[in-house]
Amino acid sequence: MTAARQKQSYKRNHYAITTMWIPQRLYSRLFSRNPHTKPRSCLMMGTSVRQGCTDWKYRIFAVDANPSVAVPNPVYFTSFESNLIRERPHEWPMLSKGVCAHSLCITNTDRIYAARLHKTLGQKLALALQGDYKILRLFSYLPWEMDGSLQMGYFVLSPQGPSSIHARLADILVEHQKEIRFCSYRRDAEEDVQGCLWDFNGEGKEQEPCQLARIEEPDPSPLVLNIMRSALFYKLEDVLAVLRQCFASDPQVLCLQEKMEKERKHIDGKRNFPVIVIEGLDGTGKSTLTKSLQDALNATLLNSPPECISPWRKAFDDEPSLLRRAYYGLGNYIVADQISEAAQSSPVIVDRYWHSTAAYSIGTEIGGGLHNLPAHHHEVYQWPKDLLKPDLVILLTVSDEERMQRMCKRGLAKTVEEKELESNSLFRQKVEEAYKRMERPGCVVVDASGPKKRVFNDVLSIVCDHCNIHVSNT
Repeated sequence: MTAARQKQSYKRNHYAITTMWIPQRLYSRLFSRNPHTKPRSCLMMGTSVRQGCTDWKYRIFAVDANPSVAVPNPVYFTSFESNLIRERPHEWPMLSKGVCAHSLCITNTDRIYAARLHKTLGQKLALALQGDYKILRLFSYLPWEMDGSLQMGYFVLSPQGPSSIHARLADILVEHQKEIRFCSYRRDAEEDVQGCLWDFNGEGKEQEPCQLARIEEPDPSPLVLNIMRSALFYKLEDVLAVLRQCFASDPQVLCLQEKMEKERKHIDGKRNFPVIVIEGLDGTGKSTLTKSLQDALNATLLNSPPECISPWRKAFDDEPSLLRRAYYGLGNYIVADQISEAAQSSPVIVDRYWHSTAAYSIGTEIGGGLHNLPAHHHEVYQWPKDLLKPDLVILLTVSDEERMQRMCKRGLAKTVEEKELESNSLFRQKVEEAYKRMERPGCVVVDASGPKKRVFNDVLSIVCDHCNIHVSNT
């Protein structure tokens, strides 16, 4: 193969694999020319065990970044038949110096059950694997069925071999043997990386190993696909589908859903007055500013999530991301209806809206630093088509030091994400950067670190200019 050909990237089914790692002839053997067709070898498998092995063999995996355990960037890989790929040792720095790795993938197709099991599994792993073990999030999908095949799990870096981790996780692996697929990863004598599935139907048995290949970031990345499938909602019907399944027996939730479906206002309906959203991290002065704007503009002030669903907030904040984001997504659509009605008679000021839901989701679900965020103009930053858009979005920013001082003075109960903002500088940076990358509408950034009066005047000037509002006394 020529050097020029090695540098080419071949794209199949919307994701690219760099041929410096995987030759095109091998790629053609593994994936059909038709991007929506499964490989022939997968279609020909007979037993469920063999189908499970083949499913695993053709998955695209993503190990999320976590700088705190010396994994600064995501690692993407897939597995192929032995002896077809020769990996260079330096391409797997995580497996250097005798370190082994193991993965636990949740195979249950019920999204809500899988999300809750993923959270529970993470808690159990943290208790069982203390010390030198490093636990990272893992996602995977099949390239011919990306959305429907997305799976979550964990990737564990271990100072010891499979037998040690089996002993520590025996109860978990046996209890969930039909819902969790366990695999071990190690280097062979030739320094190639092998992955081997285990069968825990009775005594743990190692199955035939497969050789692994590192790949460049696929398009879409399993990490981003997880955001768009399980952490952000771009349609009301997707929000309601999750809530129906989760709270099918709760009459209050069902009543709220029915009301949303029957009484929802038209998102493109004409409104007489502008809608201004104030966004920002906790402690940037949103509450103070929104109240001042309400008084100055004689406006209606709305909050998201709205008061009508606030009794469920604590319960949802303790749930996995899928359910937590469904709650906040529902709040956005309820607020949209309130906006539509209020904007007929006065300007509307909204304390947080969809941008907050999106920015916190992205900051939470993407590990590592700012460079790991989805690129500018990615669809993850786009406004939902069925959600009422504001006329203007203001993003307040302050220094970390000042924001922390303000948070301490508040003395209010904090959510999990608010606590994370306090302790994790990278998380704060990712959330704020995600805010800045939002589009249609984007955010107008305002430095809110000065005196309250100055910040208010700056924002009021922007509002008046953008929305063509005249205020006699400022």
